Order: sequence, then structure tokens, then C-alpha cells
Amino acid sequence: MCRTASFYTLASDFRVRLDHPSALKVPATGSTWTRPGGTGRTVTHSVAKRVRDFAWAAGPFRTATQTSPDGVRVKSYWSPNTPAAGVRLNRKDGVAAIDRFGREFGRYPYGEIDLVMTPGFAGGMEYPGLVILGTDEEGGATVHEIAHQWWYGVVGNDQYNSPWLDESFAQYANARYYRWDGFECSPDDSWPSATAALTNSMAYWSTHRGEYFQVVYGIGPCVLADLEHVLGAGTMARLIKKYAHDHWYGVSTTAGFKKAAQSMTHRDLGPFWRKHRIR
Repeated sequence: MCRTASFYTLASDFRVRLDHPSALKVPATGSTWTRPGGTGRTVTHSVAKRVRDFAWAAGPFRTATQTSPDGVRVKSYWSPNTPAAGVRLNRKDGVAAIDRFGREFGRYPYGEIDLVMTPGFAGGMEYPGLVILGTDEEGGATVHEIAHQWWYGVVGNDQYNSPWLDESFAQYANARYYRWDGFECSPDDSWPSATAALTNSMAYWSTHRGEYFQVVYGIGPCVLADLEHVLGAGTMARLIKKYAHDHWYGVSTTAGFKKAAQSMTHRDLGPFWRKHRIR
């Protein structure tokens, strides 16, 4: 029997009402506001338009709100034991990244993003309008997770069959943000095995766990950087922004990206795709 799997969601609207103890703050996807509930309780309302998921968190968070120069509300929530230096770094990167990626990929459409920080969370996790950040004194994966607001959030993809279309793209944006500081690309991509390919699905990665991060998070952004060298920085920037625009609230595919890239140049990109195992 042949079995196939996929994992992607389409954009939908949410209206959510959360009734909770007043001692807890409840960040959530969408624009939120509160009103008094019953004795000792608060009701948090959230309205989210055209998002792929709805997520919320709850805790005795400390909070702060900033508005980025381009007008996005960046609401920060952190548990009391989160290192203050890390909170400051995450807040700074959050404001800068949301505007920068808005200029590079298309204006952030939701008006608000919540950064939820705690030292008790490993790594980071992205949801539309809300990211959870494991935070130490050096901050967290803020920039990578905010890049996911576009690559998975606005521009969707089948995260089971084509995880590179969100993870490699978000990591490419992250590396560019930091000007590739601490990020090295090998000229031969350093494939860990003969079967490893950037476009492998999670069916493959689940049985080759040691290869997943090396290929999708390491080689993937380097392949996009190499494509930038082939096309030229200006052309690559136009490609990425146009591709995001053309798939806004839609679903990206490897075939679609290859076609879009080829449309930007007279050079045959077939050898490039084969070299970099984009199938």
C-alpha cells in the first residue's frame, strides 16, 4: 500500500474569547483586548484575520509594548525568571526584524506580534502573530521565528513534504539579517550522505534525524545564498518579494519556486537545481 502525508493549513479567520484568572496575562494570535470577567477573572478577546493557526499562552508575565517605526505593535511577555539581558535583545531584534522583513517580503499584515519569552523553553516556535522564545542572557531565536511570519505564515507550504520552503527560507532571512555572522557556507554543500537532498520530506528526515538540521537549516540557506550569487543581489531581492506577493495567503511549492526563479534569468538553472539537490 502506498501512503502519502501532508501538513499545511489554509488561512482562516478566528474570533476567540478566553476567560482566565486575572493574575495571568494571555498573549494570543491576532489583535487582543481585555475586559473584566467574574470575581478575580479577566476575559481576553482576540480577533485574527487570515491566519493559518491560532495560538495563545498564559502566565504571570511581565509585559512591555513598543511600536516599530513602520507601525507594527510589538508586545513582549516574559516570565519573571527570564534573564533581563535576553529580554532586551529579543525586544530590540523583534522591532528591527518585523520592519526589515516587511520591507523585504511585503508589509506585515497583522498589525501586532507577540514575543513570549521564558528560559524554560528549548529553542523557539512560530505561530501567526505570536512566537515563543526560549531565552537566555544572549537572547533567543527571535529573528528566525519572526521570519516565519512570512515563510509558513503568510506564504504557506506543506511542512511535511517540503519543510525546506519555510525553514531554509527563514534561516536564509536570519543569516542575512546578521550579515552571515557566525554562519559559514561550504563551497560543496558538504552533504552528509548520498541520499540527503534539500527537498526531502519529513518521511525521510524522521529516519535520518542527524541530517535534518545540517541540511535544512545549514545547507538550505547557503543554497539560497548561492542562488543570490547566480542571479545577483538585486534580482534575488525582487524574486523573493515577488514570490511572496504572488503566494500571499497561498501555498508555496518547490516547483513553483523553481519556475519563479527561472523567470528572472535567461540562464538555465537546471544545473543549479541538480547541483544543490533541489528536486
